[in-house]
Amino acid sequence: MARIAPNYVVCGDPEEVRRMWGVRSQFDRAIWYKGFKLDPPRDCTLSMCGGDVHAALRSKLAPGYSGKDVDGLHESIDEGVARFVRLIEDKYLSSASDYRPVDFARKTQYMTLDIISKIAFGAPFGFMDRDEDFYDYINTVEASVPMMQMFALIPWLINLLQSPLCKAMMPSERDAVGLGPIMAIAKRAVGERYALDAKDRRDMLGSFVRHGLEQKEAEAESLVQIIAGSDTTATVLRTVMVHITTNSNIYRRLQAEIDSGITKGLVSSPITDAEARELPLLQACIKEGFRMWPPISGIMPRVSDSDAVVCGVRIPAGTNVAWSARAVMRHKGVFGIDADIFHPDRWLRADEGQRQAMENTIDLCFGQGRWGCLGRPIATVELNKMVVELLRRFDFSVLDMERPIRNAFFGVLIQSDLKMRITRREDVEPKQ
Repeated sequence: MARIAPNYVVCGDPEEVRRMWGVRSQFDRAIWYKGFKLDPPRDCTLSMCGGDVHAALRSKLAPGYSGKDVDGLHESIDEGVARFVRLIEDKYLSSASDYRPVDFARKTQYMTLDIISKIAFGAPFGFMDRDEDFYDYINTVEASVPMMQMFALIPWLINLLQSPLCKAMMPSERDAVGLGPIMAIAKRAVGERYALDAKDRRDMLGSFVRHGLEQKEAEAESLVQIIAGSDTTATVLRTVMVHITTNSNIYRRLQAEIDSGITKGLVSSPITDAEARELPLLQACIKEGFRMWPPISGIMPRVSDSDAVVCGVRIPAGTNVAWSARAVMRHKGVFGIDADIFHPDRWLRADEGQRQAMENTIDLCFGQGRWGCLGRPIATVELNKMVVELLRRFDFSVLDMERPIRNAFFGVLIQSDLKMRITRREDVEPKQ
């Protein structure tokens, strides 16, 4: 426990964080969350601070995020991954006579944006087809993240966010570049579903409509889907890939695990989520990816209207109690003395008690209880498929071993310059 600012303390104890975030906790979200209204002044699941309204909203969203209401969810992910494979094969495959370096960090976000838009609205945005950051969307969002953090941390700026003056400065669907054009696409898709002659469709937006989400609510949540649903998954994929490709022992063992599954008929093409869950080293690598660089590491403070005790310290009512994602995910009491390094074998060698303690701590990456991440099931399937489908086909070499990737931290990781050389692997598929 440490005091980091007036009326702010930070906690790095996984058990205490889990208790504060629990269903029956006396703590609720602090005003900090109001800084993440993506379409002010309307709240969304990211910015709501609690109560029955938030619970009711989550109940309308949950069936769509779980995949139960979405036909062809896994097939849509397969299509997106296959399109990414084709992009690599068509434009970025190097050979002994052809050198084609690629910024893997940027390309992965094209993939995750197209996948989430297909799942959400029934059609991909087309980032991979264009192979560019059209509308300058990604650059604009990344540039706005520091400002959003500033708004969230300074209470009077949060109030300013609600003013008409600030509204005029926010992204608009009338903008030619940035978030605005993506907002326009999302609002147009939402508007079509609420038209008098609209047909029911079995995608996420269709699920929201069927479960009673109002049109304005759907517009706000569509931005949550796009921004949160693409960047976080891309962050974990990059983190896994950069740590695997800079660790030759883990890299070759993981490829061998995938190859063995293929030759034994235990890995389909494309791999299913169920098959991927049976690959222990793969699962360990993905968990370590979440742990090393958690995709959402904002302070996410909680506040209680009565005095509380956290880490043995009395916390006065109204105090913001934040968490340190880095301290929690590298807690040596949970993950061992080598918690600061990428070490998938910790998951393979742990006894049941230690493994469960590590699992419970990793779960905090997705929130807890009534604040848990609704998109977790989709992200899990995406990562299971992406890593396998890439490593079964290609070899990846990092071009700058001293600084393989650039990370800028503003509550979320802004990653860039993961320059790689990609070559085709020898065929390991079983011969027909």
